Amino acid sequence: MSSRVKVAVIGCGKQAPKHISGLRSIPETSIVLADVSSQFARSLGEKEGLPWVQQPSEVFSDPSVDAVDICTPTPSHFDLIQMALRSGKDFFCEKPLCERPEQGRKIASEIHRSGRIGMVGYIYRFAPALEMGQRLFQDVPATGVSKVLGPVHLAHFRIGGRGSHQLWKHRRATGGGAINEMLVHMLDLAIWYFGPVAEARILEEKLLRPRREIQGRVEEVDAEDFVVAELLMKSGTTVICQADLLTPGFTQFVEVQGENGTFMGSIDPEMPSFLYCGQGSNGWAPGRTPLKFDPKNLFEAQMAEFVHAVQTRTEPGRCRISDSVLLLEAMETLKARP
Repeated sequence: MSSRVKVAVIGCGKQAPKHISGLRSIPETSIVLADVSSQFARSLGEKEGLPWVQQPSEVFSDPSVDAVDICTPTPSHFDLIQMALRSGKDFFCEKPLCERPEQGRKIASEIHRSGRIGMVGYIYRFAPALEMGQRLFQDVPATGVSKVLGPVHLAHFRIGGRGSHQLWKHRRATGGGAINEMLVHMLDLAIWYFGPVAEARILEEKLLRPRREIQGRVEEVDAEDFVVAELLMKSGTTVICQADLLTPGFTQFVEVQGENGTFMGSIDPEMPSFLYCGQGSNGWAPGRTPLKFDPKNLFEAQMAEFVHAVQTRTEPGRCRISDSVLLLEAMETLKARP
């Protein structure tokens, strides 16, 4: 394959412009749009100045398309990924990878067999503050111990937002709810930091706003909008994850407690990020050290990682399919009811 990569963005809703912006920042990359609604594809194509096709099937049969970028609701992911792999195309997929672990394992097996590239859009892995956290805890999955904070016993992962952008995000039948839309990001970070999940359970799950105004209409919704989960990682760390679709202004943070101190990090630049060490360790001074980071376009970084993987035929450095399989297995455990 030449260094030039043609990517078909499938799904022309709210996420697509973010992906398009990220792809446009990468030299040697061209874009075509597709949606099950040709009207949506045409509208976004005219707005973005990009070519579009009548149906997604056209991009799978087009030999000039190297990869697909799937920005559709979760229930459609598995079938679209299967179509991509059958047509010899690499894929990027918005989170979560698919609905069930067995689907994820099938995708992983087919990627291994075919040599195709797959990547899943867990955008928070590209946030500088959260990258810093992963570096601090990169030894924990194997040892249970951070070289800076020592044994890591407890972590709290929190995310909240209002939702109400699309009706499907608040209906169970279409894969909506706080678990699929929000909690998955925090579960992914927990696995990235601390390794596989040994045990998982939901402590609280509620629907607090059964009626919502969505795109000017009051709608009845049935997907949960508040959830608290507890994870015991195989490394020994206990993790509490809280997610909601209730918070008027977006909020997110990670707080980790080790024997030698605390790490606090957030994707929100207004939130404090810091490292507190009881005793100086591994180059860090004792006491509280504020952490400051330069602005970073997360979608540009995410899509650059994917395109580089396609160009070099190497597995992405993060957001790999194997990570998503671990996440799906944890999700299945969480959703199982006694």
